[in-house]
Amino acid sequence: MNIVIQIISIAAMLFSVFSFQMNKHKHIMIMQILATTLFGLQYFLLGAYTGMAVDIVATLRGIVFYHRDKEWAKSNIWIAVFIIMFILSGFLTWQGPSSLLMTSAMILNTFSFSFTKPKLVRSTILISSPLVLIYNILTGSIGGIINEVCVELSSIIGLLRYDIKRKKDK
Repeated sequence: MNIVIQIISIAAMLFSVFSFQMNKHKHIMIMQILATTLFGLQYFLLGAYTGMAVDIVATLRGIVFYHRDKEWAKSNIWIAVFIIMFILSGFLTWQGPSSLLMTSAMILNTFSFSFTKPKLVRSTILISSPLVLIYNILTGSIGGIINEVCVELSSIIGLLRYDIKRKKDK
């Protein structure tokens, strides 16, 4: 069973890493929806219930933020709704201080993914990723650990590729 859990987390990691190489907000969100769904499943199988709960909320957040260009999804009230949902998820699944890591990271990511400019998404994710990395180390998610290292690298590469390089070319 442990091998299956790690395979799920590695598949989730691939979607997550590829998301930061996308240059359209909708494409980033599709990849993030797939990643959070799979990470939620692997956290459940690991018994890391805070990770599972916040990833369920993150999947819902991804669906709403995918539609950020539509009138019903533009409202910043969604940010508050998701922050409340993350806090409740962390509280209801409390497994000690490690629960604060995932809850805090997801709150930070909510601000990040609410931005429709990929540059802002890529740069702000660098703040929350270390929190998730520590959570993954504590829960034994190999794919999650690899993911966070790759997310950091992928975000930096995306920033260099799309944002810094293009700025210099202008």
